[in-house]
Amino acid sequence: MSNEKSPRFTRKRRYAIFAIITAIGVTIAFYNSLTSFNYGHSKEWNFDSYQNGTIPDNFVDFESNSPTGLWIVKADNSAISQPNVLAAMPDENSTGYHMQVMPDSPTVSDAQVSVKFMILPGHRIEQAGLLIRFVDSSHYFALVADPLHNRLSLCKSDIQFVVCNYETQTQISVGTWHTLQATVSSQGIGGWLDGVELIKANNEYYQTGQIGLWDKDDTWAYFDDLQIQY
Repeated sequence: MSNEKSPRFTRKRRYAIFAIITAIGVTIAFYNSLTSFNYGHSKEWNFDSYQNGTIPDNFVDFESNSPTGLWIVKADNSAISQPNVLAAMPDENSTGYHMQVMPDSPTVSDAQVSVKFMILPGHRIEQAGLLIRFVDSSHYFALVADPLHNRLSLCKSDIQFVVCNYETQTQISVGTWHTLQATVSSQGIGGWLDGVELIKANNEYYQTGQIGLWDKDDTWAYFDDLQIQY
């Protein structure tokens, strides 16, 4: 009996090895793109210069469905930076996605974005997070915290359909401040919750865009100390 390997088997092994090496190379490139970028600029929004109970004139908000979302500057004793937070407080019948694009947000391709947030209990839906690579109200990414289902998701909107292809289970508490962070590069998007990296998405859609905050349906959420390095 011959011990020679068939050409087909050899080719399959070569293809498998090539695929593994390629995957490792892509992963390394993706990781390097997320961690080694030298940011030269920064902006911060802590909402403390605005008057309590007001909707600032220069804020630009978008609604995907029901025009009943409400973004308002609110004084709160738990604010990370005193005295104010930016609160998303839609009414109980609100549906769709509520987006608050930051005033003077740069349009960036490589950036590191973070925000402190707290989702309040007692509402039908509990989903809020960071708006990144925002092109318009139908084309953007959102890094979404969902304490009701204990998961962090990276969602992509395309013509008003929001699909969350990247998600992971993690503990998220309502009524507690957490930190969301997204790192965006030409290779993809990384997502962190409370300093722990949970998502690596090799996704190259919408290469440039603005940043902001995101909220779903009747979710009430507070945001503070939104920062971007780019």
